[in-house]
Amino acid sequence: MIDSQTIWQSKQNHPELVVEDIKKLFNLSDKECEQIRFILMNRGINKWLYARRLFIKLKHSVKKIRKIAISDYGHKHPLVKEIKKIQEKMQNIAKLPRWIEWGDHVHKNMKQNEKDIIIKGKHC
Repeated sequence: MIDSQTIWQSKQNHPELVVEDIKKLFNLSDKECEQIRFILMNRGINKWLYARRLFIKLKHSVKKIRKIAISDYGHKHPLVKEIKKIQEKMQNIAKLPRWIEWGDHVHKNMKQNEKDIIIKGKHC
């Protein structure tokens, strides 16, 4: 049983993991798995999994830039302070809990969709 604590043990970040889970659960054929792959791509899931990878690389780049800025300007320089704020925001995004539930209704207004999102568990 997976819950907000054990969810961290599951592999992530590849659409094929989703396809494999659905295939096992519903005993899908290879053709049906291809349809699932297309749905994931069509709905932007593949894009966001890839964007997550790029975001993590960007986060590491910002960390390197911050270290350079500190050595060039010191901790109190306004540029260093701004880089630190950006880095902290990126870190908070990257460490969100995995257990995030979306409402089952798709609203046209994104703010309404955000009201339906439930986040459980701790940041990693």
